[in-house]
Amino acid sequence: MATSWAAQWRELLAPGNPRAAREVAQGTAHHRSGRVTDLRVATGALWARVQGHRATPRTVEMEVAVLDEEDWRCVIELLAGQLRHSARLLAGLQPEGLVEELADRGVRLLPTPEDVETTCGCGRAQPCAHAAAVWEAATARIDEDPFTLLRLRGRGRERLLAEVAAARGEPAGDAPFRPLSELAVEGWGRARSPLEELHLPQPERAAPAARALRVLGNPPGWPGGPDADDLFGPLVDRAAQWARRLDDA
Repeated sequence: MATSWAAQWRELLAPGNPRAAREVAQGTAHHRSGRVTDLRVATGALWARVQGHRATPRTVEMEVAVLDEEDWRCVIELLAGQLRHSARLLAGLQPEGLVEELADRGVRLLPTPEDVETTCGCGRAQPCAHAAAVWEAATARIDEDPFTLLRLRGRGRERLLAEVAAARGEPAGDAPFRPLSELAVEGWGRARSPLEELHLPQPERAAPAARALRVLGNPPGWPGGPDADDLFGPLVDRAAQWARRLDDA
């Protein structure tokens, strides 16, 4: 089932155009029969080959307008401020509500038809069946990996994650990780400092242990009804209090 981003992307190609609708139907058939090859996604660009009815594949190129720096600052602020958005992205899922929240701030994450310029080796008016096939292939890629849309609009995965980390005041890139060859196993079974020196806040002063459930939101595939925080939050808090009592015993 296509995600909302993919569905909206698909609808951009030929809204309300009967001639284009026929080309889109043929292009969709080309994609489903595996005629789209060498699909490449870059910042602001798509490129692929499509095997039509002729022996020579057609080359299709699409230029997609990128967001300006002010818009990207807004995107990064939202991703940095809403852990559930970045958590879903890292899990390969579309951040629910991100498009709408950005729209409220005047930022359009999905391009408009005017934001896309297409050229095809067939020389026909656009959209042609070859372009429609590439568009459908891009739809499938966006459905599989939401970073595809973000890259098309101006930010690759690594750069975006680094900028989100910087906005949170975290080390950029993969700074917390080190190669296995640099890790020393000596001392892994021993505490680095005496455990009695660790300070655990009293339950009445501690932040609720289930707060992460409210920050991250319901997990993917949640069936509805009570939120995860309402359902599991009291159990998590009780477990944290019980652990504190065991420590005091």
